[in-house]
Amino acid sequence: MKNLQIHNPHFITYTDEHFMIDVLGGVDVLQIERMYCTLKITHKDYPPYRTTLDLYADSQAEKLIRTLCDKWGVTLVESSKSVHAFICQLETYKLDHLRYPQGIKEKAFEMSESEEQEARKYLTSKKIITNLKRDLQQIGILGEDDNALTLFLAMASHKSENPFSVLCLAKCGIGKSYLLQKLSQCMPKNCFSFHTQISENALYYFDSKQIDGKALFIEDLEWTNEMLTPLATLQAHGKLIKTRATKDKDGMLHSTTFEVAGKLCLIACAYSEKNYESQSLPFLCLHLNHSHAQDITIMEYQKRCKAGLINQSEIAATQRRLQCVIASLKSTSIINPFAPLIHLPEDLPHPRKTLLLLLNFIETITFFRQYQRETTADTSTGEVLIKTHPEDIELAFTLLKNSLFRRADELSTSARGFYNWLQKYIAQAQTNQFTALDVRKAKRLHPRTLNRYLQELCLFHYIQVTGGNKYREGYQYKITNMGEDNGLNKSIENTLQATLKTVWNAYNNQKSNTKPDTKTEEQPQEQEQEQQQTPEQDNEQDNEQEAEPTFFEPHYKRIRINEKEEYTLKVITELETQEQGREYLTGDITALTKRSQCIEARYLKDLWEQGKLNREWRNRQYYYTLATTDSETAGQNQLTNTQSTETQTENSETTDE
Repeated sequence: MKNLQIHNPHFITYTDEHFMIDVLGGVDVLQIERMYCTLKITHKDYPPYRTTLDLYADSQAEKLIRTLCDKWGVTLVESSKSVHAFICQLETYKLDHLRYPQGIKEKAFEMSESEEQEARKYLTSKKIITNLKRDLQQIGILGEDDNALTLFLAMASHKSENPFSVLCLAKCGIGKSYLLQKLSQCMPKNCFSFHTQISENALYYFDSKQIDGKALFIEDLEWTNEMLTPLATLQAHGKLIKTRATKDKDGMLHSTTFEVAGKLCLIACAYSEKNYESQSLPFLCLHLNHSHAQDITIMEYQKRCKAGLINQSEIAATQRRLQCVIASLKSTSIINPFAPLIHLPEDLPHPRKTLLLLLNFIETITFFRQYQRETTADTSTGEVLIKTHPEDIELAFTLLKNSLFRRADELSTSARGFYNWLQKYIAQAQTNQFTALDVRKAKRLHPRTLNRYLQELCLFHYIQVTGGNKYREGYQYKITNMGEDNGLNKSIENTLQATLKTVWNAYNNQKSNTKPDTKTEEQPQEQEQEQQQTPEQDNEQDNEQEAEPTFFEPHYKRIRINEKEEYTLKVITELETQEQGREYLTGDITALTKRSQCIEARYLKDLWEQGKLNREWRNRQYYYTLATTDSETAGQNQLTNTQSTETQTENSETTDE
């Protein structure tokens, strides 16, 4: 494309000895079968010639060539060469854009060694929840400690196998968008996609790469069934399929299927006044703080920001630290051995989805505390699993207690807040009856809003009409059941406390039962080994025990093959018996172990570092072969030395016999 110059996708210029051709509006890259374009052709000092045609149509191209010859007196050969060269270069430009899409590539998040060490210390600290609340307050999220903590844990779960989604519900002007923007600044840039608003059918046309393994932020989510239904389906099943009728170029109808697959981690805000629990959504719905004290706190922080009293460098450093913390989390599987002991209160509606929501949130907390939890290995697959601790269940109950109260409440959020204020007003006024006029004198409310609150309270029999007239002074009301809400809250709290007690008892029983059993089993085995071992073997075992590092040290290198890699090595040895000297790829092993390629590649790399496998880089991928006895690596010397000592002792025993 020597003569073709692309100024931008909408303006392309072609120049040669005879003509200068400007392509106005560019050319459609996605249309392969046609090349419609608007041309402006100039020759020397003559007036330009403008036309719109399809360059792939032979009749239109021939007509253009003859028109240029007749108009400016150019020979037919020169005009034909220029036009066909222009068409060929423009076609090359289209094909290059199809082969190599000009998309914006996101840079991977990079951390320095010091940042990795600080993030590891942050995740292994016992005060991780306290430190996280302090950091969220420092970046400017005030008065929403529990809600901000829940949202941050949900954001961090985008790497897990079961991401968690949260919806924030509040009125206009409360700060929903501000909260989402502050939280998104704590995420690595390549781990989320931020949207102000999406339409109802936008999810069906998403690219799976934009959703899978990323957090989806939506500032203003439309509170309609057409919007919430595909989100709930994608969250529950991990796949969204839509088939609709479309017309082809001949006008014939045929069905077209759109499929989006991915693990959804949704963090969205919505404005809603109705009772959302009737829809039974698989998302955790949080209600932001609407109190007057929260308004004062936010206004004081705004004054400090405008006065320059807030250190922006400290906020940037805190956001960077939280980004490193999220980037340090690894994708692992979670197992909850205490799940059969968790029970919900009887008064909660939709118990199936509510229980699943609670169990998923417990896994989210365990995933964030993965560096502090005990790990086990699955004997059948060799996969490493992280076990849930009772502290995770206790934290989940603490954070979700208000959400469980809201699920059990039959009133909407705004009506419940008005009912709580009405109880205080009746107690201060020392009266049993009130009218709408009395309420409006004490609290500034729109008449229609007040009428809606009173109708909802009358519908659920929280208040009762005792007299009055609709057309004169209005109806008179009285409160019927003032202690109903307190009794419901007490029943939920008692159920949660009883569940926590059973979980802690089960954990203590497991801990007490495992200790004496391990001691009684290890004592006779140790005595037999001490009688059979030689002094040289005793010295070797002492050196190995002293040199073996712990799991959380920064320069941790494993000496022995653990359970997760032993299963991979077992599969390779079984395949080697069928065909010796075979080369193995990561996909060959994952087809048998049913594990992800990322996890299996890490296991193969560990086996190669230990000298059990040989590795060769070829054709942009690693080829593994089973290591023979002749090949030695840095990680294999210690194992071969121990084997040589064992063979020497066996030979000496045979000669003595």
